[in-house]
Amino acid sequence: MENMQFMAWMLPILFILHDFEEMVMVEAWGKRYRSELKQLKKAPFGHAKTASFVCAVLEEFILAVGVTVLSIYFNQYIVWFGFFFAFTVHFLVHIVLWFTFKHYVPGILTSIFMLPFCCYLLTAAAEIEKFSFPAMILSALSGTLIVFFNLKFLHKKMGKIQERLEAYGRT
Repeated sequence: MENMQFMAWMLPILFILHDFEEMVMVEAWGKRYRSELKQLKKAPFGHAKTASFVCAVLEEFILAVGVTVLSIYFNQYIVWFGFFFAFTVHFLVHIVLWFTFKHYVPGILTSIFMLPFCCYLLTAAAEIEKFSFPAMILSALSGTLIVFFNLKFLHKKMGKIQERLEAYGRT
């Protein structure tokens, strides 16, 4: 794969395909494993309802599309590389959760299938763009930190979003 613009679009495309699995399963999974999740120090996905989870996914999707569009527009892919690295590493979180939890975890199927392809895309992007090793490290760390803090913020806000959605439904 040599077309960087085409590769860049893989971030929002793979992101939304992966998150479809999470969106479909998160609420039913939370109900099915309620007792097991209560025993955990911190439950994966919190106690997310589908609607509030989808709102968080929408924000992340807009961020992924924004990074992709700006990277293509300016023909500079180092920021995209950092976000794609974070997206790829987050598959490992799903895999660790799966092994730890010993049951299905939303997103595990797409994580297993997408991880090798995403590793290939990262390698191909680094070769096409001829990123220096320090630039890749800085990009990967920056992208991962931004995504981590964004996710932390979104998980904190999902409860409030759910409350507002429920209040809207009552009026």
